[in-house]
Parts: sequence; C-alpha cells; structure tokens
Amino acid sequence: MDRLLPWLRRSGWVYGLIALVLAVMAWRSMGGGGDRGSTAPAARVSRAPDMPKVTLVHVAGAVRRPGVYRVGGDARVIQAVRIAGGPTRDADLSRLNLAALVADGQQVVIPARPRAGAPGAAAATAGGGPGAGGGPVSLASATAADLEALDGVGPALAARIIAWRDSHGGFSSVDGLDQVPGIGPARMEALRPHLTP
Repeated sequence: MDRLLPWLRRSGWVYGLIALVLAVMAWRSMGGGGDRGSTAPAARVSRAPDMPKVTLVHVAGAVRRPGVYRVGGDARVIQAVRIAGGPTRDADLSRLNLAALVADGQQVVIPARPRAGAPGAAAATAGGGPGAGGGPVSLASATAADLEALDGVGPALAARIIAWRDSHGGFSSVDGLDQVPGIGPARMEALRPHLTP
C-alpha cells in the first residue's frame, strides 16, 4: 500500500482530468454550453397537437341504446347509429342518409317501419299517407307521397324536404323545416300543426 500511494499522488491529476473531460462531454451532449445551447430549447419546444373536435349527437328512434353520444368531428350518421348499439329489427334505415355528416347538437332519429295492424300501417295500405287520417306526419319517416298529402306541399317541395332530411341526418324539431328552401314563415305556420319531428 505504501508503494501505491506515491503513484496515486503522481497520477491522480490524470484521473481528475479524464473525469473533467467526461463531465464536459456529458454536459454538451445533454444540450448545455456552446452554440447548440442557444438552439436546443427551441428544438425541444413543440406545438401541442390539435385536439380532435368532439361532437355531441342525440341518437333516437329505432336504435338499441338511444341517448346522447360523443363522436368525432367528422363522424357520419352510420357511426352515430353504431355507437348507439345499432338499429333495432324494425328500423327502416332506407329513409335515412347514413353517409351524412353529423353536426354538433344534432338529433338523429332512426325511423321504424310501421307494424302490421298499426293505425299508420293500415292507412298506408289503404292508399293514404300518415296525414290522411288526420294524424300528424313524421318528418323522420315521411315519404314524398306523405308530404304531398299536406296542403301547400307539391312534388318539388316534398323532394327538397326529403333531400334536406337525408343530407342533415333528420330534423331535430319541426322548426328545422324552415331551413328547407321554399318554406317561408307563412307556410311553416300552416304546416306546423300537421307535423312531428
């Protein structure tokens, strides 16, 4: 041990120098010192990714779990129907545009097929629309013939109503009908008592 101490005293500065060089290299590789130090913080600052837009949609009618659901901002009606558990057996998806984009706060109503023996089915079989017996016409499931049975609605307006319904996923209320081109305030008030969403 006595022989080792003088050698350590003589060569200790070498080990100290090596330790200092390693410390400086480690400090530089971590972004400290030199020219890189001024640019390293800017390189590390990253912009937060854009948060995906969340849309709330109310899915109602002939679905397994009706309710209000969160969907992506670019979701389609078919995705909202799937999130709500999918359509029931009596759902009539042919009356709905499943490819339409959903909007925040929109209500998507899945219409049901009329059951045999139901008053609406009997009227439709007899050749009259839902409004023929004096009952209100459902905007969610009305056909062009059903709409044309209403006073002031011809084939062109009925087609526009159905096109608007299909492209927007349905009507959340009867008041939504005023978004259809060709329906002014007077016609809206005349139709309101004869319609349901």
